[in-house]
Amino acid sequence: MKILIVRTYPDILNLYSYNVQEIGLAKELTVRGNQCDIVLYGGKQKDHEERITFEREGNEYVITIYWLKGCSFLKNGIMPSVNRLMLDYDVIQVNEYDQFQSYKLYRKGKKPVVIYHGPYHHPYSKKYNFKCEVFDRIFLHGGFYKKLPVLAKSILAEEFLTRKGFQNVRTVGVGLDEGNFEKAEFQKNPVINMWSERAFRILYVGKIEDRRNIYFLMEVFRRLHQKNPDTQLAIIGNGEERYVKSFLATIETEIETGIVKYLPSATQSQLVDVYKNTDLFLFTSNYEIFGMVLLEAMYFRVPVISTENGGSVTLIEQGKNGYVLNRTDADLWAEKIEELIHEKGKRIKMGCMAEKTVKEKYLWAKMADQFLSAYQEAIELKGVGKKK
Repeated sequence: MKILIVRTYPDILNLYSYNVQEIGLAKELTVRGNQCDIVLYGGKQKDHEERITFEREGNEYVITIYWLKGCSFLKNGIMPSVNRLMLDYDVIQVNEYDQFQSYKLYRKGKKPVVIYHGPYHHPYSKKYNFKCEVFDRIFLHGGFYKKLPVLAKSILAEEFLTRKGFQNVRTVGVGLDEGNFEKAEFQKNPVINMWSERAFRILYVGKIEDRRNIYFLMEVFRRLHQKNPDTQLAIIGNGEERYVKSFLATIETEIETGIVKYLPSATQSQLVDVYKNTDLFLFTSNYEIFGMVLLEAMYFRVPVISTENGGSVTLIEQGKNGYVLNRTDADLWAEKIEELIHEKGKRIKMGCMAEKTVKEKYLWAKMADQFLSAYQEAIELKGVGKKK
């Protein structure tokens, strides 16, 4: 099968950033004997190709990346060249039902299409909610979309699309490319060096911004630290300069005393090492399509306490491999963290369950067959449509 993954987001993607989803999936599809290539938004650059080679069990494989010239409109990437390129493939995978380029391909394209969707309705994402309302009124009518195969990144995304009338939606989640971890070369790690040996190590990785509820994170930690002075928090992430500067000013005392460690960024190798030396991962985000850091922490046997978001409700079994808690109840968060500090056996068991969850269900190697099934379904559906 010849598969083309079209990523329509209008941003220039760094192919070598941690766990690029399209590449992780394409690798597994390729290993299974398919040709799987990827279209990425190239902005003002001329159309050009890039090849990624990788090895698996002594065999070498190649994925072609097509960087296509395009324009951005309301956070939609429009790439005219994709219409010609897709003719060489059996099936097309697009991201998000509401992207204009995606709509054009699944509504009027000549090839079978599978939608891989992540966002969902949430009070925090008012702009996205409004965009979808407008999009639905203009484009989503006539029932043509109801039987389209749709793979959802989370349970919340599945519910969101089902309410819109999509009838063929199933949650598959998001995967990890395990090979990225295996090849990491460890370096001298400033976070590990600053952590006290006897400290209970708590980690947050992500942007420093309002959406991530970062001030609530500090409120929780301060309450915890009053009763448990041997706890330390490492924050790894950056954001808009003014917001980060303002936030750091509020934790200046904690940084000076070593209670909180802050790094604006960490290399892939350093991040792997950090996970392996962490006791607990906190994720306080107000809204998250999935949250790849949840997968990463759980992969390394780190118990997770998270707010309700796309990834947490899909990955976490309450009290078994983590906790999903209210995003405003700092006392409850501190209580659960303290419980895991004092009950080491429970914490270890929870970490093992977290690792098992990811390795059994959320590696791309485990998920690829679900995508192939959806592709075949799309091909058959398109075939039936032609006969009619």
